[in-house]
Amino acid sequence: MEIHAAPGTRQVPFTHILGYSVGDCASSLTMNGISAYAMLYYTQALGLSFARAGLAFAIASFWDAAVDPLIGHISDNTRSRYGRRHPYILVGGLMMAVCFYLLWVMPTIVGRGEMLFWSALIINILIRTAFAVFSVSYMALGFEICTDYHQRSHLQSARWAFNMTANLLGPALGWSLFFPDNAAGKSEATSKVSNYLHMGTAFTIATIVFVLIVVWATRRYIVDTRGLAVGTGNSINAFYNDAKEIIADRYFRFVISFFCVGQIGAIFVSTIQMYLYVYFAHLTALEKTIVHGGGMVFCGTGAVVGSLLARRFDKKLAVCMGAAIAACADLTAVVVFLGGILKPLQIWMVGGCPVAIGKIVFGACDMVNWFGVGIFAALAGSMTADVAEIDELKSGVRKDGGYAAIFAFTTKLISSVAIYVASACMAWVGFKEGSDIQTPEALWWLVLLTFGLGAAFIVLVIPIVWRYPITQAYMDDVKAALARKKAPAAASETGN
Repeated sequence: MEIHAAPGTRQVPFTHILGYSVGDCASSLTMNGISAYAMLYYTQALGLSFARAGLAFAIASFWDAAVDPLIGHISDNTRSRYGRRHPYILVGGLMMAVCFYLLWVMPTIVGRGEMLFWSALIINILIRTAFAVFSVSYMALGFEICTDYHQRSHLQSARWAFNMTANLLGPALGWSLFFPDNAAGKSEATSKVSNYLHMGTAFTIATIVFVLIVVWATRRYIVDTRGLAVGTGNSINAFYNDAKEIIADRYFRFVISFFCVGQIGAIFVSTIQMYLYVYFAHLTALEKTIVHGGGMVFCGTGAVVGSLLARRFDKKLAVCMGAAIAACADLTAVVVFLGGILKPLQIWMVGGCPVAIGKIVFGACDMVNWFGVGIFAALAGSMTADVAEIDELKSGVRKDGGYAAIFAFTTKLISSVAIYVASACMAWVGFKEGSDIQTPEALWWLVLLTFGLGAAFIVLVIPIVWRYPITQAYMDDVKAALARKKAPAAASETGN
């Protein structure tokens, strides 16, 4: 494919892209930390029922989704010496870190019983509110930094790579650092409250550092908006019209649809896989770190490979490739383990040496799944930036914050429902909270829920995105039209 710069684009130094992408480490440590450990903490260590814990996390996720459009609209219409995005990135990021710390500390203060549920609910709502303020503004800033069709993919890929790196060095490595193996006969390390407190403290400090780094690293992109006409205004009517226009955007609906469907599959894997690590595959702390961390490495690598595939084949086909890879990995796990080909603890003798083939295949399927997810998930952000630019040509107003917010709103809404359903399914299949012993039937169903439903939803990404009509040539025409449209205004400002 011929590479060229379209009119109205700027080439951003790769160091600037890296400086921006570091900010996703803050999101990764908090959100992936919650995803990896919070359900285990509240159910296995504190004894809260799956239904109550799932309800608390689902309500908080729904609240997060509900406030996203408002945050995006406010950010788009902010007039500030420090720009439209940076004040929210700084304040929201620091609030997110503090609330994350409280998630692990508050149960030791309020105790157990009914107060435990309300503590989990309130703290998660506070975390999600802060996350919305930070993440929507952060994502919109990325749309503004890169205007080139392919550099948008590079930026989103770098952002995902940093996210997965932080996940590897944080939640994944945390299995070995904070949840070491116990002696035989003792309870699981995931049942010990103090382990979670140590993890929460370390992640909180690191999150604060990453928030401060991204604000400093992107300071050159701060634009004083106090005297500029930005957005469409902060009235209720303007907010409603902007949201309605974005939701009605047919190109945007393609991106949202395929991402949400793929996300449901990924959520069933991410929500339940931790239980499979402990009770199905019986992984040691080191093995948990390798499999979980390997999944993050593969996901980050997939994001980078996705940008290369998009440059070679364009974004739509690259998304289809990623979905196919993830679905095939999940289906392989279903066939191998539920079909009786392998057992999770099966050993093969190779050259006189024992090889834990069951654990190897389990880990490989999990990691390759995340490689495919990394490909299509990272490209969704780049495609959203493209769609926002197309809307600017039609409406005359750039609404990066609005598009980032509606994207976040929709995906989080779907996420909240999927998390609750996945949590409820745990009890439905007979999994016992607070118990170190589970029935073979419950574990059989967990494998099917994790990898079977994961594959079923992810494969649906392909027919949805196949109809997406935006290509590089289309975006080149849009950029050229925008450049012509802006030329008279630019000439007037310079006095020409």
